Amino acid sequence: MTKVVFYTLGCKANQYQTEVLKSQLINDRFQLGLHGEEADLYVINTCTVTETADRKSRQAIRRALRLGKKVIVTGCYAKLEKSLLSKLFPQIEILEPSSISRRPSTMIPHPSFIVPRIRANLMIQDGCEHFCSYCILPYVRGKVKSKPIEDVIAEAEELVDAGAREIILTGINLGTYQYQLSSVVHRLSLIENLYRIRLSSLEPMYLSKDLIDTIAKNPKVCHHLHLPLQSGDNEILKAMNRNYSREDYLELVNYIKRQIPDCAITTDIIVGFPGEGEKEFQNTIDLIHKVKFARLHVFPFSKRKGTAAYNFPAQVDQNTKKKRIEILRQLRAKYLKEFASQYLNQEVEILVEKKGEGLTSNYLRVVYSGSKSEVGTLKKVKFSKVFIDNDDEKSSVIFH
Repeated sequence: MTKVVFYTLGCKANQYQTEVLKSQLINDRFQLGLHGEEADLYVINTCTVTETADRKSRQAIRRALRLGKKVIVTGCYAKLEKSLLSKLFPQIEILEPSSISRRPSTMIPHPSFIVPRIRANLMIQDGCEHFCSYCILPYVRGKVKSKPIEDVIAEAEELVDAGAREIILTGINLGTYQYQLSSVVHRLSLIENLYRIRLSSLEPMYLSKDLIDTIAKNPKVCHHLHLPLQSGDNEILKAMNRNYSREDYLELVNYIKRQIPDCAITTDIIVGFPGEGEKEFQNTIDLIHKVKFARLHVFPFSKRKGTAAYNFPAQVDQNTKKKRIEILRQLRAKYLKEFASQYLNQEVEILVEKKGEGLTSNYLRVVYSGSKSEVGTLKKVKFSKVFIDNDDEKSSVIFH
C-alpha cells in the first residue's frame, strides 16, 4: 500500500485545496501517513503571503525530500516561484493549485485514510482583483472566480453526510463572491444535521449590511466576523489601497455590535508598513481600544517583490517592528481575556469537536470534562475560569 503524507501551509483556502487532493487520491491503494514519517509520497501545499511563509515552504520541501520517495509541491508559492523551486529542488514535481474545484462525489473518506472533520472548510470563491499595495495574492490567484450555489449546496450536503456539523465558507476574497453570500447562507441553513455556518475572513470594504442582517436573523450562522483592519491610520490605509477609512471601519463595527451584540470581531494588523511612524502606530492602538477586538492577528510588514509597496520609501526597521508587535501582543491578550471573561459563570453552547473540547459560535474554545459520545453534538456548559496563552494567537481556552 502506498503511504502518502500531506502538509499544508497558509490559509483555510489552502486547507480546503489539500482536502480536495486527498479526496482525489482516496482508494484502497493509499494509506495516510503523519507529517514527519517516511512515506512513498509527500504533498506540500505552499504559501507565499509573506517572506516567512516562503521560507517555511522551502523548509517543508527540504524535509519532505529527506522523508519521501516522491515529492509533489503545490500552492501559491509553487505557482509564483515555479522556476526558482525547480532550480532549487529538481527532484520535485510541481502541481497547479486546484482553485475552486468541487470535491468528487466519492469524497466520503476511506476509513484507513482520513477521519471526517466536525468543522469542514468549503471554498466557494478564489482570486482577488483589489490589489492592496502589499499583497502578492492577486498576481498568484488571478481573477475572481465563484462556485455556483447549486455546487456549494451539493458539496455541503456531502460534507454533512460525511460527519461535518459546521461548514466554514472560505475564499481568497470571500466578500466578492458573485452569487450573494446571504443567499448561500440561507440555502445552507436548510440542510438537516448542519448545525452551524461560519464565514471566514471578510474584507470590510466588501461586507454589506444585508449580510450582517442575515447573520443576525439566522440562528445557524456563527456570531463571529473576521474583518482585517491592517492599520488604524487613514494615510497608511490609503497607501495600502484599502479603500476605507478608520471612520468607515468603526461605523461598520458599531453596526455589527448593534445587530449582533455577542459577535466576536477579530482582525489582522500589519505592523511597520512603510511610512508608519509613532503617530500612525498610535492611531492603530487607538482604534484597537475603541473596537476591543476579540482576537488580533499581528504580522510584520513583509516586502513582496512585484507589489507596489516593495519600493515604497520610509521603510520601518526590524527592531521597531518587533517592539510594536510586542505592544500589540499585550493588547491582544488584554482584549481576548476581556471578551472571554464576560461569559464567566454563564451557560454557553459549544459544538464538540473532540472529547472534552469544543467551540462556541463566537469563537471561544472550551475545554471541559466530556465523553467521546458527545463529539459532533451541541452541548451547553458553564465555566468558571479563563486561560489565555499569549504565545498562541489562536488560543482562547475556557476551563469548565
